[in-house]
Amino acid sequence: MVAGIYYRISLDRLGEGLGIERQREDGLALAARRGWSVREFSDNDISATHGKFRPGYAALMAAAKAGEIDCIIVFHTSRLWRNRRERAEGIELLKEARVSVVPVKGPELDMTTAYGRGMAGMIGEFDTMEVEVKAERQRREALQRAQSGRPNGGRRAFGYSADGTGLRTEADGSSPEADAVRTAYRSFLAGRTLSGIALDLNEDGFTTTTGGPWRHNAVRVMLLNPRNAGIRTHNGKEVGKAVWPPIVPESTFRATVAKLLEPSRKTNHIGAARKWLGTRLYRCGRTGCEGLMVSTYREKYADGRARRIYRCQICYLSRLAEPVDSTVRRIVEERLGREDVADLLMDDSNASSIAAEDLQGQAVALRQRRDSAVKMWARGVLDDQELETAKQEIADQLAEIQVKMADAGRENALVPILGAEDPPAEWRKLEGNVDREQAIIQALGVVRLVPPPIGRRKFDPETVDLKWHRALH
Repeated sequence: MVAGIYYRISLDRLGEGLGIERQREDGLALAARRGWSVREFSDNDISATHGKFRPGYAALMAAAKAGEIDCIIVFHTSRLWRNRRERAEGIELLKEARVSVVPVKGPELDMTTAYGRGMAGMIGEFDTMEVEVKAERQRREALQRAQSGRPNGGRRAFGYSADGTGLRTEADGSSPEADAVRTAYRSFLAGRTLSGIALDLNEDGFTTTTGGPWRHNAVRVMLLNPRNAGIRTHNGKEVGKAVWPPIVPESTFRATVAKLLEPSRKTNHIGAARKWLGTRLYRCGRTGCEGLMVSTYREKYADGRARRIYRCQICYLSRLAEPVDSTVRRIVEERLGREDVADLLMDDSNASSIAAEDLQGQAVALRQRRDSAVKMWARGVLDDQELETAKQEIADQLAEIQVKMADAGRENALVPILGAEDPPAEWRKLEGNVDREQAIIQALGVVRLVPPPIGRRKFDPETVDLKWHRALH
């Protein structure tokens, strides 16, 4: 008689002493006592609960159907089936193949008899119920942790300690990772690209929490994480304030999310990072056009150097790139060197901070109202329709507040450079850091490249028109 020994281990059982070697040894011992020859089938780290494909199980069923085995030895029927659909199909297959199931722990199940099949179904239902009860308990515990603002475990988040309740600190009490997160938010809101932020993190010696280098998609995930603003989520929805300290204000987080999720935010057409100052920044100055300029090449200079140009995507106006970039940089430097440079910051940052705090208080109050509505529903004070109406009204108000928070948290790209002792010198240091340069130019005004006069061969700086956003004295 040939027995197919099947053993399976899944991650949720590692702590229960049901290791794969024990299953194998007990199964071989049972076969030896019965004098059966054996064939071994196994699956490792593949749960039988959710119906995932198990190669070892599939091979076992194929051998049974082909008449290659007479019975199946398992440590327990739960090792074989925990999914209702898979169990029903397996019972029918073994009935037709006249193959029995012999557990090490549990009664032998003769699949050729109604009693054996019935027992297999009943035992299997208890196995499934055990899994479902455990899952329900885990979901309740996860919801309670979320509602109380406690962390949920899992992989450490960049900037936070392993237990998730505090910031990751060094021996001197500093929090370099948290500082890097704050810098990433400020840089992004000031115009730095995700690829540029990843480059900064890598150059500063930081790695992701898995030990790998930073890339633009990892930066995006980090910036979109509500944890950084001290917001607790559950199943992708915000449920309230967390117990851990926020790294950035909620207004900063909202502004970042709004900017990252803007429908118009598409960067794949220009590559991971912009290389030239005017790419999709300069506009065509030809009357009625307003197209964006992109960088390309045409014939070479006399010395063999490639001649780079900016070309309008709509009317195909082209201008030599190098003199245009030099002129724009010079104009910006001159503007930053004027005595009234501080007037470029017209917004009251203190007022913005007060507004953000007020909005955050309103958001907290609304979430508390939502929790109170759920409790009133549980006590029977509100019916289902009243609860849904209250939740929808609160959700609409929260959405409005989050939009206002995003506006309050937007970073002015001019703040870092105007706060420097010598703004023009600080501007010159940025040459080549295209995304930072572009952010500053966009904060100052709009650059349009005007067609040169007919017959004019020498570059004319007057054809570079930089219109300031604010009237200058």
